[in-house]
Amino acid sequence: MLVGEKNPQPSMPIPGICITGDMRRTRFSILALVMVMSLPFITTVHLVGCGEDYELDYGQPAAQFLAKDLPSKAKSYIGKKITVKGTVARVDTSNPTSSWVFLKGGIECNLGRFKAMANSCKVGDTVFVDGFLRRCDDGDILIEPALQRDPTADFNPH
Repeated sequence: MLVGEKNPQPSMPIPGICITGDMRRTRFSILALVMVMSLPFITTVHLVGCGEDYELDYGQPAAQFLAKDLPSKAKSYIGKKITVKGTVARVDTSNPTSSWVFLKGGIECNLGRFKAMANSCKVGDTVFVDGFLRRCDDGDILIEPALQRDPTADFNPH
C-alpha cells in the first residue's frame, strides 16, 4: 500500500466477518448498559449479603470435644464437622498428597496438602483441629479433611 492510499479492508480481517464502526459502538453501549444496570444489585449484595465481617469460615462445628472424650461422646457426630482439642503424638508429612497429625488417643487428622500447617505442630503441643468426623471407634478415630483451628476462637467442649 502506498502512502496516502486508503485501505478498504478492516485493519485485522476475520474471514467471513466484517465489523463496522456502528457495530462496535452498539456492542460497547450494550456492555455499558449491563454494567450500569447491575451496579445496584452488586451494591445490595455487598451491603446486605456479606454480613458484619468477612470471615473465612466454612460453617460452625456441630460440636466440640476434648480428645479424651471423643470415643465416648462423638459417635453420633460421624459425618459432621467437629472441633477437637488434643495433644500431638506424631506428625507425618512424607506423602506429597497428604499430611497427617496424630493426636493422643488414636485420633488421625488428615490435613491433605497443608504440609506447613502439619509441620507447625510439634509433638507435645496442644492443638485445636476442625474437620469432619469419618470414624469414631476407641483407638481408631479419623478426622478428614481437617484443618488446624485458631486457638483463640471460642471452645466449649461437650
